[in-house]
Amino acid sequence: LEHPGSDAKAAQRLLEGRSPVPGAEVIPDRLADLHAVINAQKDGILQVTGEKVVLMGHSLGALTSFLAAGAIPEEGLGERCEEALDGLSLTNLSQLLQCQMTNVQVPINEGIPKAQAIVAINSFGSLLWPSNGGSGIEHPVFLIGGTYDLITPSLNEQLGLLLSTKANLFSRVLLVEGASHFSPVRVKGQLKNEIGEDLFQLGEAFVGVRPLAVQDVLGTEIIRFLNNLESGKSLNSLADHEKNKLNAYLLDRNIIETLLSD
Repeated sequence: LEHPGSDAKAAQRLLEGRSPVPGAEVIPDRLADLHAVINAQKDGILQVTGEKVVLMGHSLGALTSFLAAGAIPEEGLGERCEEALDGLSLTNLSQLLQCQMTNVQVPINEGIPKAQAIVAINSFGSLLWPSNGGSGIEHPVFLIGGTYDLITPSLNEQLGLLLSTKANLFSRVLLVEGASHFSPVRVKGQLKNEIGEDLFQLGEAFVGVRPLAVQDVLGTEIIRFLNNLESGKSLNSLADHEKNKLNAYLLDRNIIETLLSD
């Protein structure tokens, strides 16, 4: 789905200072968009084959995926936000959007029946679901983050978000060194040393290290996760990414629990 406000044109307007960043107020419309597409496929209006659904999104789209799967914010969000915003860090800007959820009426649903998994890129939810298992999500999740991400930092967001889901043999976090919040995103333009590719002209501070290589790693590992899920095998090791010269790490629940307890 290419929602208004998150497409390439909107991103370019944002960079040029001509439009604001979409906030939590767009969540109800995006959930409605998703359900409209699911229903259109079910009713034969949208000619898309297949019965299984994988919810996949980047940043705000990742949050939409969790909400569409049936997660609702845990009680006490307002109090958690008061404490978080009192000492807001510029290295976790997603907290601002999470706290906007106190003013958004999210439709309560039982999730999408045919949903098999969630793939969430640069996801967040530390204030929404601070408790282990608090999101109530039972689906396998594949969460992706980068060490250069100052909007949804992995240690605070993706690692904790996995723990907020119910324990699942297949759930993993993929952490890529040098990847930023914008590394997975392509819009029209050219990046230095990546002539001919559609990428943000933002520079390394925003896009991170070699975004094309990051996108290659993400594409490979997402496909491997879904293939393994289809065959009933957990993803326990990474593919060979030596050609990309990027370090990446695959973390399961046990490793994350150890990291966050230290």
